[in-house]
Amino acid sequence: MFTLQETICFKLMLLREKIQEYSRKDLQQLGITYGNYVTMLLLYENAGMTQAGLAELNRKDRNVMGQTIDKLEKLRFVERVRLESDRRAYTLYLTPEGRAMVEKYWDIAVGGEKQLLKKITLEEKEEFFNILEKLCR
Repeated sequence: MFTLQETICFKLMLLREKIQEYSRKDLQQLGITYGNYVTMLLLYENAGMTQAGLAELNRKDRNVMGQTIDKLEKLRFVERVRLESDRRAYTLYLTPEGRAMVEKYWDIAVGGEKQLLKKITLEEKEEFFNILEKLCR
């Protein structure tokens, strides 16, 4: 038997936290969390998604996603547009301010990953990524 600290899940959680540490301070100055920024990145790449689709893509509960969108909407980074085919549903878009923020601060999203990957060789990075791809299928 092994301990929780020896599981892949625990190690991946620690890895995620390390990546987030690199960007936490910068994002706090912008008034958003890492999760908010990831949501903005997903909308940048998938404009016009519904909240339900975004929740699924982001692996978040719909209510949690709703709260995230509410916050980003108050900050004027995201806008909801009512679907004509279904008056109960909305599609989501980054506002011009939201798009500008994503483009200006793109390095925040990838900076932590780059810092961590400096610790391994290019070959190790490729092997690690290939293993993650297999496990995520």
